Amino acid sequence: MTRLHPALSCCDIAFGYGRSNIWEHVTFSLAAGDVALLVGPNGAGKSTLLRCLAGWERLRAGSVSICRTPLELTRPAERSRMAFVPDVPAFYDDLTAYEHVELLGRANRWDDERWDEADRLLERFGIARFCDQYPQSFSRGMREKLACALALSVRPDILMLDEPTGPLDPTSAGLLEEELARTAAGGCAIIMSCHHALEVLEPTCVLKLENGALEQLDGNVAASDNFWKSV
Repeated sequence: MTRLHPALSCCDIAFGYGRSNIWEHVTFSLAAGDVALLVGPNGAGKSTLLRCLAGWERLRAGSVSICRTPLELTRPAERSRMAFVPDVPAFYDDLTAYEHVELLGRANRWDDERWDEADRLLERFGIARFCDQYPQSFSRGMREKLACALALSVRPDILMLDEPTGPLDPTSAGLLEEELARTAAGGCAIIMSCHHALEVLEPTCVLKLENGALEQLDGNVAASDNFWKSV
């Protein structure tokens, strides 16, 4: 899985509270177009790992690099190449759904093609007709779809998602998988946590976090029902 010029790489990273580490000696890398599934039991630290990769939490040891640049040394323009959808997406209380799109587009100076892509994603996820409403009025699934649409609209080089299909109905989950596969085919490196087999998206590797350690497995194991019963 390790490539000469990885899009995202982690070298011997650790995170913990007090005197104890939740996990340690975590090392892996993702190249452009890779899709990694992050799995493991509840409480293993999957959400924390994703937050560390996004720079939301401070590591206790080791380093995370984006295109060979240490995360802490990346400039704002380089950070904008990453997108993170946490398990509970947050939105501005005083902005409608589409005003979130407008804020993101203007901040990133989107061209017409990018605006069209954002509109396509909103339509595809079935939330375009609700975009004059405030996200806090949405169901959990609707908020998740809005967050994913915003993240995909950025066209990131690295996309991290924490249980994105969990709040979604089967049809919406399938649509999201299709869009993630399309994004990966365009060269985006994706890492997402999940607890169930996927219908469309084919991972290139599986990262199993358990008992404070990370094990990297071939993506083919995700096709086995017995594997998912074990996680």
